[in-house]
Amino acid sequence: MTLKKLKTPIAKLGCGILAAAMLPMAAIAADLPQAPAPQPVPVNERVNKTWEFVLAPYFVGANIVGTSQIGRLPSTDIDVGTSDILSNLRFGFMGRAEAVYQQRFGAMVDVAYMNLANSTDALLPGGRIRVGGDQLIVEGMLFYRAYSTPQSYVDLIAGARYWDINLDFNRTGTVAGNFDISRGADWIDPVIGVRGFHKLNEKWSVSGRGDIGGFGAASDFTWNVQAGIGYHFNQVWSTHLQYKALGVDYSNGKSGIDSFAYDTVTHGPLLGVVARF
Repeated sequence: MTLKKLKTPIAKLGCGILAAAMLPMAAIAADLPQAPAPQPVPVNERVNKTWEFVLAPYFVGANIVGTSQIGRLPSTDIDVGTSDILSNLRFGFMGRAEAVYQQRFGAMVDVAYMNLANSTDALLPGGRIRVGGDQLIVEGMLFYRAYSTPQSYVDLIAGARYWDINLDFNRTGTVAGNFDISRGADWIDPVIGVRGFHKLNEKWSVSGRGDIGGFGAASDFTWNVQAGIGYHFNQVWSTHLQYKALGVDYSNGKSGIDSFAYDTVTHGPLLGVVARF
């Protein structure tokens, strides 16, 4: 037998041995559990995370209506429109921050501050009065997510609302001459309420919130309602348009030059940007 004729059966034998050796490996590979293909998360569903953080700067086109009384001055009507606020705004900031643990428990802080020059100018019997000042409202709330699905949630909220109000009254043309009076007060109201959120589809959502507080602990009563729609660019960024109304009825119970009362409603459209991460 020649060398060439010998190589052919040896080559065939080697291929057979190699194929036989590969059969158990193929069987083992077939028996191994296959990793499931990654499933994309629908964009209209919220992603569950151990921690979720929210930053939401916003702006309220506020209108402030009501009455205020300081010192021995009579009660004065307050009617400050959005245009008055924008034209007399010295400084302002509005924003909300939240932290949510396991989509069940959370805390939030909301800060709204406006510093206004003379924003109300009214003619009165015996002269003219101009009203300015600043308003700081800080909310600190804890919440419990009582209901939750990938598209919706309902939170029960409880906490406190801090007010710091300072008013400047400039009265001219009176028989006693011209004078300026500045008075203010700060207080903390306990607050309880509820809020909800629902994703309509991949891009649109609705949300709302309502709360009440005060109960005579500081103010006689305070309340807040807001509701609107949201547009979601992706899982992180969204923008929201709501209408918000916030009311308070407060009096420090003092008389004479130390008296101070503030019974107003601040209301208007709210436009904000939300980042979730």
